[in-house]
Amino acid sequence: MTSVDTICQRRKSLAPPPGVDIVEQINGSFGRWQLRTILLIFLCKIPTAWFMACIIYTAPYPQRGELVCHPASWNGSHQVEGRSSMLHSRNTDRLFSVQVCNAYAQSLSQTFVRHYGQTWNATTSTQETLPCKKVEHITAYKSLITQFDLICSRRVLVAVTQSFHALGALLGGLLAHQALRHSISPRRLMLLGMLGQIFCGNLTGLVDTYQLHIYFRCLTSLCCTVMYTAGHLILTDITSGKARILVITLSELFWSIGLVLLPAISIYFDNWSHLYVAISSSLIVLVWLHRWITDAPRWLLRQKRVEPALRMLLESATHNNRMVPLTLDVQLTVYAAELSAQPKSIYCQIWDKETKRRQLIYIHFIWGCAQVLYNIILLMIRSLGEAQVHVNTAALGFAEMVGVFVGLYFILYTRRYWRWAGNLMIIAGLCTYLVWLLPETDRNSRRVGLELIFWMLLKFANSASIAVLTTCTGEMVSPGKRVLLMLSVVSFGRLCLVFSPLLSTLTVVHRLLPITIIATVGWVYGIAMRFLNRYYWNTEQLQVGQVPTPNTYRRNSAVILRRCSTASSDVSGYSNELIRNFEQNVAVSIADLWHINFNTIHECDSLAEVNEAAVKPHSSMHSI
Repeated sequence: MTSVDTICQRRKSLAPPPGVDIVEQINGSFGRWQLRTILLIFLCKIPTAWFMACIIYTAPYPQRGELVCHPASWNGSHQVEGRSSMLHSRNTDRLFSVQVCNAYAQSLSQTFVRHYGQTWNATTSTQETLPCKKVEHITAYKSLITQFDLICSRRVLVAVTQSFHALGALLGGLLAHQALRHSISPRRLMLLGMLGQIFCGNLTGLVDTYQLHIYFRCLTSLCCTVMYTAGHLILTDITSGKARILVITLSELFWSIGLVLLPAISIYFDNWSHLYVAISSSLIVLVWLHRWITDAPRWLLRQKRVEPALRMLLESATHNNRMVPLTLDVQLTVYAAELSAQPKSIYCQIWDKETKRRQLIYIHFIWGCAQVLYNIILLMIRSLGEAQVHVNTAALGFAEMVGVFVGLYFILYTRRYWRWAGNLMIIAGLCTYLVWLLPETDRNSRRVGLELIFWMLLKFANSASIAVLTTCTGEMVSPGKRVLLMLSVVSFGRLCLVFSPLLSTLTVVHRLLPITIIATVGWVYGIAMRFLNRYYWNTEQLQVGQVPTPNTYRRNSAVILRRCSTASSDVSGYSNELIRNFEQNVAVSIADLWHINFNTIHECDSLAEVNEAAVKPHSSMHSI
């Protein structure tokens, strides 16, 4: 055979299977070329996670002895600075916050008499609380709280900074969607997001007014969202099949890695401003690595940029060692015309009753609750105390990692992954109520460790649910509407995030009230996930059947072999060696092995039927 005949024979084998376009035919589902881009995009999520969770270290709760109240003068004749009376030991943080933010008139009068030997002219016999005129911060770490005096009545402003971060994420997602629909490519949009995060992130840490701080924090969050939204589009465009499921799910893992690494970075800085600058400047390395991030080939073809797409696919085929059609440029031109001719979907189409509106309401509610839990759990870890904040943050990161892998297991190896994720969230939410049974003691390491277990349980279950949501939400609608559905549910979740940080202020009522509300939200949205299980599940996953005993296996396999080999006249005409090879090579599934007890297997009329029966696909599919 000549070389020309060999090439022609290979060209015949290049016909793509049904449902596979020319881009997937060249790229494949996964390879070295995709791996390089995937790892670089994953790395971009680590600085984003740092910027989102750095509030844990930039605004720690003040500890006893770090704040001193200087009360205002009363009765118009004296002005006393209460110091020692403000630092008495208290058993709970709630009393501590009252003690810091107010001065007690009776205690101050007694202190005045003791130091100056004069009588106090106060007429009341009860203790009166007086607001502080000024609070002195005695701490080695310069935080947001000390910089902008975010204590007492201004304590809510700490939560407002996180609300503006969520607002930036909401606006960034919408802005990225509009930019990608027009002329900005995903690769260029990623670069713009990186540069914007470097510039605005540094300004967030360098400004000296609270208003400018939240303004630039919102802008930095917007740039972060633009960056990883464009990166997510590239990931889904260059992968396919099970590889796409693995990549999308494992991308959540790098949020967790960022959480684990954040404590190691924060210990080197004693100023909140320096921490912001360090986190934002770390993206300079990613800007240099950006040259090795590829673009989205289908997006280029949709914009009729055939030449860049051709160059990219040739690079992919070179690195992945795949064959290319000799008329690749022609096929890409035709495919580009098909993509550009497709009508653009509008948001209202996802509500056109092709998917029941009740199911769409469920998925929006679930996304909102899951995003609220993810954000609030991180924000509330500050309430466990500054002494163990590094260990607590790393523990939450590890719990989130385990949750991602559990969610991946639900997706790949169960049929009812919505039900399993919902059950896990319900169990975690109900078990968290047990936190009220912990003894009322001082916030020592033992008490904090016990309370941390419940936070980790919620974080673990919520992370598994988010992995399922991120990967499987799109299956609720047709492929043309999946982008709009994901935009809708993610935007709704971020809208809920704008108001959710205010839950952290409820610690002034009781320090266990926020975790109780979070646990309630968790098991409620777990029930909603179980409702979705009635409509969507993995039909390709087979039921895990009963394990047969050795005697059952021998009896049923002997029946199958006797009926399919010795009873056939075609098979009996062959040599004994061929029959022995046939008996050794024939195989059936465990489900078919059990099926022999219920349905009669008819005799095979020919060797072709025997072979067809041996390789037939599994037909028995039942729900778990």
